[in-house]
Parts: sequence; structure tokens; C-alpha cells
Amino acid sequence: MTQLGYSTVRVRATPPPVPEIVRVSPIRGRIAYGETVLHNDLQLRRCHERLRAFSQRRTRHHSTILFFIGVAEADEVELLALLETLEIRTGTRGGHVHVVPIAKSAPRP
Repeated sequence: MTQLGYSTVRVRATPPPVPEIVRVSPIRGRIAYGETVLHNDLQLRRCHERLRAFSQRRTRHHSTILFFIGVAEADEVELLALLETLEIRTGTRGGHVHVVPIAKSAPRP
């Protein structure tokens, strides 16, 4: 077996990332993913890879999966620029990727 090239240990593939939120529409049965991106996450390669992975996922019938990204209002412009840089959302692509700005809540008395 060694001479045939079977001497190395099999490396297992890493499992695909799991989105923070997964919802299925009760009416249409469509699936939607949700992620929250913090200010510090905008610079992390791991975050970029997650965004790219979820934006490229398809259903069994090869249709796109709705992908919602929650981000602070102050970071919305930076996230939109990042999505263009990563080629997730451009003029012709990424209509299924929606950015949801989250307003900072008022402090409680």
C-alpha cells in the first residue's frame, strides 16, 4: 500500500460554516440566512470568508438563498464597500444580499 501512495493519513474536510440565523418562510417555504457584523469584524478575514460563503450558497434547485446582514448604522457604508470589494454585491450581482442597518438604542433610565 505504501508503494501505491496510500501511506498518508486521510485529512478530513472542515465542516461548512453555520449561519447565526436560519429561518424558513411559513408561507413560501423559502430559506433565509442572517448574520450580524460588528465594527471589528469588518477587518477580519474570517468574517469575509463567512460573508462570501453564505452569499454563494444555493438551494437544491440552484436558486439563491436570501441573506440578511445586520450592521450598526455607523458601519453601513463601510460594509457596503466591503461587499463590493469582495464581489458579493455589485451592480449585476447580489440582489439576494440585504444589508439591515441597526440603530443604536437609547440608554435605559
